[in-house]
Amino acid sequence: MLAGPPKVIETSGGFFMGKEDKGKKESHTFEWLLVIIVVITICVGSYESYTQRYIPDNSILSFLHRFGYLKGYPVVYEPSKGIWHPVGWTGTGMMVVMMLYSVRKRVGLLRSLGSLRHWLSAHMFLGIMGPILVTFHTTFKFNGIIATSFWSMIITMVFGILGRYIYIQIPRSLAGTELRVQDIERMVQTIDSRLGESSKGVNLSELCKAIDLREKGPEDTGLIKSLLFMFRDDIVISYRLRKLDSVLRKTHHLPWKIRKKIDFLIKKKAAFSRR
Repeated sequence: MLAGPPKVIETSGGFFMGKEDKGKKESHTFEWLLVIIVVITICVGSYESYTQRYIPDNSILSFLHRFGYLKGYPVVYEPSKGIWHPVGWTGTGMMVVMMLYSVRKRVGLLRSLGSLRHWLSAHMFLGIMGPILVTFHTTFKFNGIIATSFWSMIITMVFGILGRYIYIQIPRSLAGTELRVQDIERMVQTIDSRLGESSKGVNLSELCKAIDLREKGPEDTGLIKSLLFMFRDDIVISYRLRKLDSVLRKTHHLPWKIRKKIDFLIKKKAAFSRR
């Protein structure tokens, strides 16, 4: 039995336990904007690569030539020719600029230049966009010693993404301190309390059981099995939460704001329980 109200703990996920809705969910607009840019770049680059190789007249560059733009870049699908040459330089520049994050993190005089979280997001964005642009620059021709450098770059990018994913699985306070098991258990209890307040009389426990929202972790806690479980768990929980949202909307007629709050709290509870 806990004495007194739940301890207020500020987590790196932007969740403030025991407070009002202030800080309920930290905005991820900046991060989502970067994700959208990456997706658009991949789609445009893939289309341009395919059309320049097989149907040059339908490429974006050919379309721009008709209006007098970028005529200095011929429609040639070669790494060092046409539009692919500046694309390579742009990707290289991004990978150089992304290293400014390390400077920002270590030099105290630069602390006023934006939050460290946004710098980290920009660092990851540039660290992904750079290799993507360099990949398009190569026109998918990997030969000789250049191939070794290219695959080293890709491996570094992949392990950077994986490392970040593992890092965020460790619950921390906003000060960067890893939370203790007791802190996490207290948070889960507080989330249960807030879920009861948000449910407007709906029996969420029974609904969650019906949808089988709870996942059992792997008995073998080896690194590979744990990682695979976390990947799968993120996907499965998102899918089942959509089912729960549909039930709350169609059967119980809960408004959108309440459903979003319940969705957020259940995701937090699942994440803390798993961790």
